[in-house]
Amino acid sequence: MILAWPLLVLIAAALAWRRHGEPGGRGWWWFLAWSLTGFLMTFSFVTGFSIGLFVLPVAAGALIWVALRSPHLREASGFVAGIGATALLVAAATA
Repeated sequence: MILAWPLLVLIAAALAWRRHGEPGGRGWWWFLAWSLTGFLMTFSFVTGFSIGLFVLPVAAGALIWVALRSPHLREASGFVAGIGATALLVAAATA
């Protein structure tokens, strides 16, 4: 499970890099899609072997789908925003 997360991110990055010159999704909706994907991926990593095993296939499918549909760097920065949202959620839950 721990190795699946970086492997999926590398595969999505490679897919997006190959398609970065092609027309694809742009705008806030795609930024939100990347954010949701980042949240799902990080949530599946943080929850590990409990619910994370069930969230990972959904998150992986969403990651590959978004990488193929919107391979642009501006929108893909939403992935980092999704990671930050997960970190804020975890910090708020433990405080």
